[in-house]
Amino acid sequence: MEGEGEPPELQRLKREVGLLADDLEQTGVWLAGAMEQAWEMAGGLAAYPALADLLGERHRIIANDWQSAGLQVLVARLLRRALDLLARVDFAPEALRADLGGERTAPSYLYSASELLDRAADLMAESATLVHDNERRWRVFRARIRELRSP
Repeated sequence: MEGEGEPPELQRLKREVGLLADDLEQTGVWLAGAMEQAWEMAGGLAAYPALADLLGERHRIIANDWQSAGLQVLVARLLRRALDLLARVDFAPEALRADLGGERTAPSYLYSASELLDRAADLMAESATLVHDNERRWRVFRARIRELRSP
């Protein structure tokens, strides 16, 4: 159905992308801070010879999470830039018809915004892969800690 302005579905999608960007940025900043602390604590584990063979694993976990944090902040930037580009398009049917009959910039902005959204999705998949890489490493590290704690 044609309306007079931007379709409500598009307004909702843009709002949701903005909220996702906010959440990702907050999570990324928090996670980076947590990894800064974890890095400092992990350095102290070198004092325990029983953990010497797992220090690389522990640091890899931290590095993966730190990298994931950076990716989340970058994804937030990409999402916000996509929204900036979408804001340059007047989605009112009359405006879109005029653009298609004239300069045809709306499709270019839409294509560029979609490229940014696509890259954001790729980076989120990379972030998930990094976190997944930690699963086995955590199990091994925690098992050793439990083993050392038991009498």
